[in-house]
Amino acid sequence: MRRDSKKSSLRRRRPAQTRAQVTVEAILDAAVRLLKRGGSACITTNRMAETAGISIGSVYQYFPNKHAVFVALHERHIRHVDAAMRRKVAESRRAPLQGLVQSLLEGMIETHAADPQLAELLQSEVPHRADGSAAFSTRLSDIFLAALTPHRKALSRGTDLRTRAFITANLIDSLGHAIVLYRPPGLSLEAAKEEAGKAILAYLSS
Repeated sequence: MRRDSKKSSLRRRRPAQTRAQVTVEAILDAAVRLLKRGGSACITTNRMAETAGISIGSVYQYFPNKHAVFVALHERHIRHVDAAMRRKVAESRRAPLQGLVQSLLEGMIETHAADPQLAELLQSEVPHRADGSAAFSTRLSDIFLAALTPHRKALSRGTDLRTRAFITANLIDSLGHAIVLYRPPGLSLEAAKEEAGKAILAYLSS
C-alpha cells in the first residue's frame, strides 16, 4: 500500500459538537465491548453499529474503516494516560524525588488498573503502529522533564536531564503495564510498586 493511501485511511471526520462526540464515544465503547467479546477479529462496522444502536452510516461518517477505529482507541487511551500523568505531576509538585516517582508510578498503574482487560487487549489485539504512539512518547518525556527539573540537585552531577526524563518515562510506562497485567502470584500490588520505585530511583541517582 502506498504511503498516501495509508494516510488517507486514517483520515476521519472529527466530532465538533457535543452530539457528535457522544456518537463517537458510543462507537468506541461498542468497539471495546466487541473487542472483549472476541478480539479484534470480532470488530466490524456492522457489529459496531448494531452494538452502539446507531446506523451503519453514522459509523462510516466518523470511521472509514476498522483501522481508523483502532487508531481512535489508542488515541483515547493516550489522552487518559496524559491526563493522569499531568494530574500526578501537579499533585506532587512539592514532594521530594521519591514522592514524585511513586506518584507518577501510581498514576500509570491507576490508568491501566481501571480496565486491565482493555489495557491488555490494546497491547495484544489492536494494531497501533500508525497511530499517535510516537507523539505520546514525546509528550510523556516532556511531562517528565518538567517534573524532574526542580529535582536536578538530587540527581547525579552532569546528568542529561532530557535523557533521564525519556528513560524514566518509559520505565514508568513499562513497569506500570507490567505491574497491572503481568504481576506474578504472591507479589502484592504495594510490594510491586515499592520495588519498581526503588529501581527507578536507583537509575535517577546513578
